[in-house]
Amino acid sequence: MKLKLHTNAGIILFIACCLLPILHSSCKEEVVDFDANNCKRNPPFIQTMGFDAKSSFFSTSDIKTMGLLLLQSEQPGNPNARITKSFQHPSWKKGGWLAPILIDDAGNIFTSPAPFINILDNPIANNNTIYRVDAGTGEMQEFLRLPFEDSINSQNPYGIIGMVYLCETGTLYVSSVAGSRLHEENGHIYAIDVKSKKIIDQINHIDAMGMGISYAAGKRQLFFGTGRNSDVQSVTLNAAGKYSGKPEVVFTLQNLGSRGDDKVRRIRSGPSGNLAVSGIEFNFNLVAPREKQETVYEFVYDEESQKWVFQKPR
Repeated sequence: MKLKLHTNAGIILFIACCLLPILHSSCKEEVVDFDANNCKRNPPFIQTMGFDAKSSFFSTSDIKTMGLLLLQSEQPGNPNARITKSFQHPSWKKGGWLAPILIDDAGNIFTSPAPFINILDNPIANNNTIYRVDAGTGEMQEFLRLPFEDSINSQNPYGIIGMVYLCETGTLYVSSVAGSRLHEENGHIYAIDVKSKKIIDQINHIDAMGMGISYAAGKRQLFFGTGRNSDVQSVTLNAAGKYSGKPEVVFTLQNLGSRGDDKVRRIRSGPSGNLAVSGIEFNFNLVAPREKQETVYEFVYDEESQKWVFQKPR
């Protein structure tokens, strides 16, 4: 375990034991059809800098280099392949250690801070900041600071941990655990209009870990899981990208797989609307597993019963 933040707060265990090894893992961008709500476009500056878009990817996982990196691999898709070329714009370090990477339909890159080793390079005051890398120039600038409310406290130096993007409306959904503690779930899922840089809606008192968007039952829905239980919740998204109604539990990972109590790490939607839910072992204690066991659970929506049905683990 590489994180050594000097605090005994439970929320630190929540992130440190579970999310940091994930956030600092490979962040290679994959090509997914528009039908799966992935309309991202390769940033134009990649080619102007002499990189091959087909074998290049962005990463925040280099434990020796702080910030965002553009890398070119000898064997795309192989995490152990030799890196043949690398680049880091001077501005890509201004956010300190980073974690989530999201690319929109114009090729702009969105990312946010994630403390690593210590908080010297990641002041708590910046833990809820979204940064944007311009698709044309490659320069990273501060995009939006989310509300702090009661989030600045020595017990929790973490803020943003996840991002997803709704293509049709240009809405960025950002989950933050800022303000949360071991027994207090004070996080939010913000809906942000990218063009206006304004928060258009938010869900309060939820610490969302994995998030994903899918189209089912004639509706676009945001799906998410938390570190608090094995349930997957969803909320309908309206034509403006706002939340329609309140989140509700739609299925659970409880009693599935070899462990039976996995928590949601990631949710991905397939072309047919099925959901691939990555589950990991996670408990609120001081024990950090040496190896992060991960299982991918597949769910499909049954039109007749109007329920999500578990298919199989992968």
